[in-house]
Amino acid sequence: MILRAAAVALICFFLLGPLLNQVTYLEEKPIVVVAIDDSASIKDAYDSTDFTSIRNQIESLFNILNQSDYDVRLRGLNGYLGGIEELSFSAESTNLHGVLQGIRQDFEQQNLTATVLVSDGIHNYGSSPQFLTLNYPVFSLALGDTIPEQDLSIKRLNYNKIAYQGNRFPLEVDLYNNGYVGEEVFVDVLRNEQVVESKSVTIKGDQEINTVSFLLDAETLGIESYRVSVRPKANESSVSNNSRTAFIEVVDSEQRILIAAAAPHPDIKALRAVIESKEGVEVDVFIEGIAQETPEGPYDLIVLHQLPQITDMPNWLSAWISQTNTFYITGVEDLNTVNALNPVLAYNNFGQSDAVSPNFNPNFELFNINQELLYRAGNYPPVRAPYGNFEIKANASVYLYQKVGSAQTSRPLLTVLNGDDTKSAVFSGAGFWKWRLQENGQFEESKLFDELFGKLIQFLATKDDKRNFRINTTQESYFNTEVIEFNTEVYNQLYEKVYDYSIDLQLTNAAGETEEYNFVNSPTENFKIRGLEPGVYRYTANTSLAGKRETAEGTFSVQALQLEDIDLTANHQLLRNIAKNSGGRFYLLANYEDALRQIDELDARPISRANEKLNPIINNPWWLYLLLALFSLEWFTRKYHGSY
Repeated sequence: MILRAAAVALICFFLLGPLLNQVTYLEEKPIVVVAIDDSASIKDAYDSTDFTSIRNQIESLFNILNQSDYDVRLRGLNGYLGGIEELSFSAESTNLHGVLQGIRQDFEQQNLTATVLVSDGIHNYGSSPQFLTLNYPVFSLALGDTIPEQDLSIKRLNYNKIAYQGNRFPLEVDLYNNGYVGEEVFVDVLRNEQVVESKSVTIKGDQEINTVSFLLDAETLGIESYRVSVRPKANESSVSNNSRTAFIEVVDSEQRILIAAAAPHPDIKALRAVIESKEGVEVDVFIEGIAQETPEGPYDLIVLHQLPQITDMPNWLSAWISQTNTFYITGVEDLNTVNALNPVLAYNNFGQSDAVSPNFNPNFELFNINQELLYRAGNYPPVRAPYGNFEIKANASVYLYQKVGSAQTSRPLLTVLNGDDTKSAVFSGAGFWKWRLQENGQFEESKLFDELFGKLIQFLATKDDKRNFRINTTQESYFNTEVIEFNTEVYNQLYEKVYDYSIDLQLTNAAGETEEYNFVNSPTENFKIRGLEPGVYRYTANTSLAGKRETAEGTFSVQALQLEDIDLTANHQLLRNIAKNSGGRFYLLANYEDALRQIDELDARPISRANEKLNPIINNPWWLYLLLALFSLEWFTRKYHGSY
């Protein structure tokens, strides 16, 4: 009876949920981080024998610290490592600022004693580390040679990412020299490993940049790779930095815009100046009775200045308007024919006009204007606009309202329609050339006017993509250290975005090798691919939509980061500054034992930390064993005495 009562009482006690206050004590050793600059510049600066010696010294340093009473962590440029054997010395960029700042954040409020930084001081990515505020001392161990060796290297390639098919594009090569002053150097540009152009340059100035310029033809649509190579010279310390690759996206022909006018007008020149400032846009002007030849279409946008009038327009122009994006500049006379033809709005003109200024519609959403420039519109001179009632057709949006003096009105000055098949806009009136002239006179440039009409023209001339299945990469060009992301869009018959469709993706490199992938499109995450080798890739994607196979394709490029082979001259002064600013010391790697003695002299002590936690008593398994013992003993005693 006693055993049974004790077991039941214990169970009832557990049902009350009693808690046990547990205090555990932990001893935290002093932490020393060994940060290794495992970039490619370290390996490239030594021959195989010397590099092996460097690795052995680093391993000896790490082992001595491990045998001391420290908690030693090993970190490379890209993260923490499990051991010296994981050091590959293949990182393609060096961000010492990121390493030191990361250590500070990772061991905040911990017993961090010091960091040993093993590096050549060549920092080529991110912010400068020498002015970083640290709460721990850095003991810099220097590698490399601070005396520049004889070398030629391509510092950078300067070029436009996009070129238009059939045009020529510039490519500039910045050539860095050390030790070859007065000598002739040859630079080759290769496409598909065939030399397309070569130039020679006589080197001027030691440790200076010499620029070589090329003008190349954009021929094949898509992304083309051009390898620029400097022919090696005698006694060069490294030839790995003599070659770099440029990736150019060659796109289809330029946008074509036609400005058709009833008569010459300053508006035409102002509008043409804005359009021609945009790269890849071709402008034609047609004024009947002045132009000798009929323009050759098709066009992406037709601008009609005070057309049509009472007389009929040419048949070819009327035919084009019905199927092309349009921009009407109405003037103030004879608006009946313009009203009938444009799809945006209609004016019931009373034969009068107003002098009006622009007033921007803050609710306009088709594109944005720089808000910091809007104050300039307050100084724009008024233009003539038709006075009367108006009717907005379809679902057009007002871009500019009319303002008469200081009175704001609801009458539209510039109205835009984003139609299902074509786009159109109407400027009610004429004379906006005065705005550009006024802004240039007051501010010596016309940013607001150029942005206002530049974005309008760009919007009207751009054709909307109405495909039900689209896929594209988030960038046209990636570095080989980056993740390639594919943005996928699938639309149903109502042109609504839909998800969870199976996508088949084929990726083909320049050698014709194909990799196949499969994924499901998601509203929250793009499909990602890592670890692609440098080169040009073409992709084709397929999906089934409403029983029909939809296909989309494109190209992108992957290029090597190539920061480590540009400059192999060690920068020990940077390491000195880092050590001095943090309260540490600077040594050569060969003297690492001196650095270890300095760390020992810091007399770092372990920290004892208490961890207090409330735990349910029932979580302790010994209570279960006690219950089992009580019930077992009760059962045995009862059976032993012959009870049931």
